[in-house]
Amino acid sequence: MRNDLHRASLYFRFIREEHEHHHEIFLKGQRELLESLSRVRVDPTAPVKNQQQQNQNSDQVTPAAEPELPDLSSDLKKIYRKIVTDTHPDKLVNAKISEKEHSKKNEAYIRATVAFNKKDEDALIEIAVDLELEIDLPDEQIAKSLRSRGEKLEDQIAKIKSSPEWYWAHSDESRRVEILKEICNRNGWILVSDEAIIETLRYVAGMHPGSKDSVRERARKTMQERHRIA
Repeated sequence: MRNDLHRASLYFRFIREEHEHHHEIFLKGQRELLESLSRVRVDPTAPVKNQQQQNQNSDQVTPAAEPELPDLSSDLKKIYRKIVTDTHPDKLVNAKISEKEHSKKNEAYIRATVAFNKKDEDALIEIAVDLELEIDLPDEQIAKSLRSRGEKLEDQIAKIKSSPEWYWAHSDESRRVEILKEICNRNGWILVSDEAIIETLRYVAGMHPGSKDSVRERARKTMQERHRIA
C-alpha cells in the first residue's frame, strides 16, 4: 500500500507543477489581453453599435448558488490539529529553521485554516503531505484524496488550455489582431482599425520603439503632420 501512496503522491506533485506552469502562462496572457483591450484606440470612422442591448444582457446574469458544505468530520479535525501543531505562528517564533522553511510553514498554516473553514478535507491532506506529517488515516484514503485533487487540477488545466487567454498567449500578431476584433464585435464595442490594434499589440509586447514619452511625442507629431497635409 505504501507503494500505491508513493505513486499517488508523485502523480499529484507532477500535476500540481503542471497546473502552476499553465496558470502562469494563463495569467501572462490575461494581463497582455486586458492591457491590449484597454489601449485599443477607437476608430472615429467606425459605426457605433447598439450598447443598450449589451447592457440589458449584462443585467441578466444569474448569480451562482453557494455550494453545500459537508459536515465536519473527526478526520478533518485531526488533520487540522496536526498541521496547526506544526505550523502555528506562536510555535515558529523561536523555531530554529530557515527563512524559507518559516515562510513555507506560515503559508501552510494560512492555507490549512482556509481549508478547515471550507471543510475541505482533501486540501488538508494535501497540506499535511507537503509538510511530510504523519496523519492518522489509511494509506488508501490518502492516495485516493491525492488522486482526486490531481484530477481536479487536470480539469482546470483543460479549461485553461481552452481559454481565450491561453489562445492569446500562443498566438502570433496576426491572430491576436483577429482576437481583439472578435472581442470588440461580440461585446458591441466600436470597431477599431487594424493599424491601431497592431500598434497596441507591439506596445504591450514591448516591441514598440522608444519610451512612453517618445511614443506620445511621435504620435503628436504624426497628427500634426496629417493635419498639415489635410
